[in-house]
Amino acid sequence: MKLFSLASIKIDNQKSLISLEDKNLVDVAEKLKINIPAPCLKNKRKDGCCKACLVEVDGKRSYACTTKPIAGMKVTVRTKELDRIRKESLKEFKSQVRAGASSPCQCSGSC
Repeated sequence: MKLFSLASIKIDNQKSLISLEDKNLVDVAEKLKINIPAPCLKNKRKDGCCKACLVEVDGKRSYACTTKPIAGMKVTVRTKELDRIRKESLKEFKSQVRAGASSPCQCSGSC
């Protein structure tokens, strides 16, 4: 039997219940059909290394892939400034991957 928390957070003004299985804000956003790009997380690189999942949590910038959901959080994903930063981060990350300059070792700093 799985135990679920009755705690909730808001992501872009949409309320979501959080559970013990939610590891980060990317997981919670997916349940709401809100896309937060997180290529480093999906490609098993060090969380946050691509800087593409930048969001605001209670008014402070944070990386969604490394932020554990906590009851009462107010998360903002979509603003012009955050979208611009994410776009630039993704562009840089993709150019590094194409050039062979971004490997799991380089991203994590360990190998």
